[in-house]
Amino acid sequence: MAPTTRPRTRTWPFHVVAAALVIAGILMPHALLIAAGLILAGSVALRPSSER
Repeated sequence: MAPTTRPRTRTWPFHVVAAALVIAGILMPHALLIAAGLILAGSVALRPSSER
């Protein structure tokens, strides 16, 4: 069975912002920044592709 190909989308800027939020939340002990970064990273990773 051949592997399926999916169009590559540019999600790396969102992952960079999510990582910055998590790092900022760790440096300034703030749980809301950590939670926001984790939610953003998860929502970008689980986002359905627009071309189906």
